[in-house]
Amino acid sequence: MPSAPATATWRPAPAARVRSWFGDWLVVGAWLGVLSLAALLVRPLLGDPDPGPPGPRALLVADGAVALATVVPYVAYLALSESSRHRATVGKRWGGLVVADVTGARPGTSQVWLRNLVKALPWHVAHLGVLRAVLDVQPTLAMTLTGLSLVLAGACAAPALAGGRGLHDRVAGTRVERASTDGSARVDA
Repeated sequence: MPSAPATATWRPAPAARVRSWFGDWLVVGAWLGVLSLAALLVRPLLGDPDPGPPGPRALLVADGAVALATVVPYVAYLALSESSRHRATVGKRWGGLVVADVTGARPGTSQVWLRNLVKALPWHVAHLGVLRAVLDVQPTLAMTLTGLSLVLAGACAAPALAGGRGLHDRVAGTRVERASTDGSARVDA
């Protein structure tokens, strides 16, 4: 029976991808826990908020604050980790994975940043939708943004689980592959 083509040997198993995601979700969860604790400590100092719905400017400020507190640190964590000598986040290291370009070589810094900006896009779009739902403003836009975020998340995650490259990897010209036993990228003969 002929062996599989060499181009397929880089593909990580779905279990490794899920283990990787779980590890990174723990990192993100810890950050969100820190933010939640900070919010609980600061909230009493702010006094009672205005009970009315926020105006367009207040909504824009809230969008920016959420992005700066959550999305920007998330993208920085991913990009700086994947640009490091390990070429992997904490989760990817736990899953035995590294980020490579489409040939299996070390990706460029701009590729890694682009990959993670696209990867974080569903999360940011979801924040925009959920914030509008929570504040009870722009309900149609809230539902549209939340639905769009799910479609984008599926375009990033589903192909990766099937052994392929998600939207973020296709846009950036990268892929996630199995690391060799010494932690470097796997080299196929």
